[in-house]
Amino acid sequence: MYSYPYYRTTTKDNGTITVSGEHTLYVAPNQAVVSIGVVTKNEDLEVAQKQNQQISNSVVQSFIDNGVPKKDIQTSTYQIFPQYNYEDGKQIFTGYEVRQVFQVTINNIESIGMIIDDAIKMGANRVENIQFVNSDPQESYQEALSLAYQKAYQNALTLSNQSGQQLNPKPHSITEQTTPISAPLVSTTYVKAAAESTSVQPGQIGVTAIVIVKFKSY
Repeated sequence: MYSYPYYRTTTKDNGTITVSGEHTLYVAPNQAVVSIGVVTKNEDLEVAQKQNQQISNSVVQSFIDNGVPKKDIQTSTYQIFPQYNYEDGKQIFTGYEVRQVFQVTINNIESIGMIIDDAIKMGANRVENIQFVNSDPQESYQEALSLAYQKAYQNALTLSNQSGQQLNPKPHSITEQTTPISAPLVSTTYVKAAAESTSVQPGQIGVTAIVIVKFKSY
């Protein structure tokens, strides 16, 4: 699936024509990066930490049981927050919140729903986001880059013809613009086990290339 390319500002000055071309290819993701964690609360910090660790161990084991290698499971966040209530304008300490979030790379995106559901069954109660990625976008990017240059060249030809000039087909300079890969992102907060399996749609990833090309004309 291709997007319709468009062109940025075009200039003509002192025998040169400068154009830009942009093209986006949409590719299917083959990986997902999920941030899922465990939040526990208790008046006693040691108890809150112990509870969090016990549940987290079960959650990690559920990842492993579902085929996620240990190297693809890492703790991205470990935080402790004192908790307070306010009564009659006074701050009253109520305990501690312990939060541990794991970043999990899933290579079989068809199993995302099952992996999340099983983690929740084991006590995970926070899913921060799900980001879909392509592990090797370079081939798609190179194709998008080629198409972006072709569009820029065709644009330069049109301008030279319209202005009564001859275009030197050999470019004087080419500048590649870096662009982020647009990946679908799913965000959630606290979660609970669902009656039915979680359905997650990966969508497609946009791979965009932009070039600015300067041609000599006479």
